[in-house]
Amino acid sequence: MYGFGDDRNPSNDTVAVMEEILIEYIADVCQVAGGSSKRSRLSIEDLRRALSRPADAKKLARLEELLFMQEDIKRARAQFEESDMQNPKEF
Repeated sequence: MYGFGDDRNPSNDTVAVMEEILIEYIADVCQVAGGSSKRSRLSIEDLRRALSRPADAKKLARLEELLFMQEDIKRARAQFEESDMQNPKEF
């Protein structure tokens, strides 16, 4: 909350309310995402579908950005591990 202009040490009541709102929102998105599915686990496609409404366009864009960053990190780790295997360090 500090990053959005709140006090460095927000009130415990404020934190509790924000937590409650966030948990409720996540539960709602998960219910929408899993509403038509008989599976017990949600997929990325389920979340994309749940956030595909125009009102959630920014949230969907953020989801796509985070998924891209996750893949980018995986590629970077694989390259890093590959270079370590080609050039082993001796201790």
